[in-house]
Amino acid sequence: MQNGVRICAHRGLGHACPENTLPAFGAALALGVDEVEYDLWLSADGVPVVCHDPRVDRTTDGEGVVTEMAWADVRQLDAGVKTGELWSGVRVPRFEEVLEMVNDRAGHNIHIKDPGPEGRLVKLVCDEIQSRGLAELAYIAGVEDVLQVAFDYAPDVTRCCLCAQSTPDEQIDRALNYECARLQFSRKVIEDGAARAHNEGLVNNLFWSDELEDARSYVAMGIDVVLTNEANRLADL
Repeated sequence: MQNGVRICAHRGLGHACPENTLPAFGAALALGVDEVEYDLWLSADGVPVVCHDPRVDRTTDGEGVVTEMAWADVRQLDAGVKTGELWSGVRVPRFEEVLEMVNDRAGHNIHIKDPGPEGRLVKLVCDEIQSRGLAELAYIAGVEDVLQVAFDYAPDVTRCCLCAQSTPDEQIDRALNYECARLQFSRKVIEDGAARAHNEGLVNNLFWSDELEDARSYVAMGIDVVLTNEANRLADL
């Protein structure tokens, strides 16, 4: 990290390794990123699964909706072969495996798209963050349903607002409503929005930038954390 700017590896080093897998996170850590971002779903039998899409079709050799599959079936899928034969046999990880690998070596930007039945996934994530002593490094990112469960269940766990990403003022208002410490702007963020967020005490994430000069332009606007698919290209940020 230089001059307070942080790099967050979106789905790990997903342009070089199978996204959202242990090799992708390991490669990002080897580059010295400040944070890693990953996505969680709750399997049908209650296991938190790391996968970006609601379905496994795009990133694995299987088919199906994660929330309708048992963990044993998800675990059998090949999450590497579509990236190339070199990666054949790489598996879909569960949340705890990523926690153990990354631990306190980087921050955890945990994107939850569905809180699960009765908020079960959000509650499980909060429990793991707290029990592992990662409250200073990990945060939950989501929209209203996720933020509400996190706020009610574990208000001390850091929250990041993904609501209304295309309208900065509305996004800031919602972040304040759920007492978030962060928000994650889209590329539509404007300098006035970033300034207002800072005035409200919020950390400004950006989703996303993969080019150094492009990232620098957003940092100049007031972005604190840049999510990127190609962390190696932003090393001089």
